[in-house]
Amino acid sequence: MAIQVDLATSQYGVPFAGAYFRIVTASVSRMRGDDPKFHVMIDVAGYATAPQNDDTRDVDFRRYHTPLATIEAMAGADFLSKCYAWVMSQDDMNNSTAI
Repeated sequence: MAIQVDLATSQYGVPFAGAYFRIVTASVSRMRGDDPKFHVMIDVAGYATAPQNDDTRDVDFRRYHTPLATIEAMAGADFLSKCYAWVMSQDDMNNSTAI
């Protein structure tokens, strides 16, 4: 699973058309209190193209936080698929496509 989206700007000062994004961390944490009790943190790394090995450096990095119930409400076969669907629905991922 991955996401493709055009980056208008990057930390390198140049745009990247068709940048390749993938989830590198998806974790669930229990928070104090009870509304909502469980949260998901999702880290997404973006690359100029699909990385050929683990030594490829990212050109963009994003971290998201949302209640677990929000992820569970997404369409998808499993937790990770639902995380990808949720990330693609975020404003900074407008016009993204699943690849």
